[in-house]
Amino acid sequence: MARSPVEIQADIAVTRRLVERQLDAIERRLPRGWWVPYASVAGALAVGFLLSRVSLFRLVSVGARTMQTGLVLAHMLVLVNRHGAERRRWPAA
Repeated sequence: MARSPVEIQADIAVTRRLVERQLDAIERRLPRGWWVPYASVAGALAVGFLLSRVSLFRLVSVGARTMQTGLVLAHMLVLVNRHGAERRRWPAA
């Protein structure tokens, strides 16, 4: 079912207001100093230098191990929550 151009424009306006509000909220939290752009560039250069010293294979393997650990922890939390929900349903002995 096709939507009218008025509905599409209304959705665009709502999305624009939401994005503007979120950007304003971010702007209020960021410090306003002359040093912020320089610190950002220095941080990016430092991260780039550190990543250049690590081989791609090592970087990928560490990332894969980190993701695997995160998945195991998430699965464990799901099991613990499920077990806790089942224990609450059981009648007291």
